[in-house]
Amino acid sequence: MADPSTRALRRATLVLLLAALIWGSMIPVLAALAEHYDKWLLSWSRYVLGLPVLWLAVLLSTPPAATPRPLQPGRLLRLGAAMTAFSVLYTFGVANAHPATAAIVLMCGPIWATILSRLLLRAVPPPGFYVTLVLVVCGGILVVLGTPGRTAGGLGVEGGEILLVIAQLCWSWYSIRAQQWLADRGQMALSALTSSVASVLLAVVCLVVWASLGLDLPTRAPTLLEGGMIVWIGVLGVAVAVLLWNTGVSLVGVPVASLFSNSAPVFAIGLAALMGFEPSWLQLAGGAVVMGGIAQLQIRQMRMARAARRTG
Repeated sequence: MADPSTRALRRATLVLLLAALIWGSMIPVLAALAEHYDKWLLSWSRYVLGLPVLWLAVLLSTPPAATPRPLQPGRLLRLGAAMTAFSVLYTFGVANAHPATAAIVLMCGPIWATILSRLLLRAVPPPGFYVTLVLVVCGGILVVLGTPGRTAGGLGVEGGEILLVIAQLCWSWYSIRAQQWLADRGQMALSALTSSVASVLLAVVCLVVWASLGLDLPTRAPTLLEGGMIVWIGVLGVAVAVLLWNTGVSLVGVPVASLFSNSAPVFAIGLAALMGFEPSWLQLAGGAVVMGGIAQLQIRQMRMARAARRTG
């Protein structure tokens, strides 16, 4: 039977890859929905649709054995604000950055997560982490550069890139502090509480945008396919993926978990291929580098856990 450390690594690998798979599927689905629906309304509706699933999971789950610490509204508000800031900054960042440059910046997410974890937690990454970090970032950039139809030499800085970096820092900060402040309530309650606050704050943001810039309100009811896609991005994209992400972070920490997020475009390539879009050789090579980097780190960690068990 595998020791607890090995089981935790296997569980983390499973939940984080599933989260990346879900987030990868969001890329083509959101792109299709954005052609007919306002992106602000889509961002808010994702949280609203995901909340019932999260709270139902909380009600059906086994409560923590120990009584959790009392909730601190200030901390809960900060966590929800970090999630909201991520959504808003991500939206503005993507809208005001060159698509290829924005994608490359997002591929560097594990770097920012590592830096922030080091500053907040004094966390020391596991052996082999930095090799994997280089592989995952470089592989992710290859995926971006290999996108079919991308204009050659079409990279440039347009201002939104810094917003994307700040958005990633907000998400990493949320991931770290949520575990410090709410982990004693369980990952389901942690995800439900923070997502609930974020949904309220995002509603306020949507109202402000509506009053100042206006929103493109739907002029017709969603088709059956569109309705299914909207439910998909809410139930899976928020409820399930956020729960999986927080579970993975609780097991291996933010820096290692962030490496898995770079596999989301790899899954997006696979889904696009199933839809009839042929990936380029550069995308396939980049995807192999990303997945290979993650695999070598996890295998190394499992070997170290088994060696420690034998010597212990």
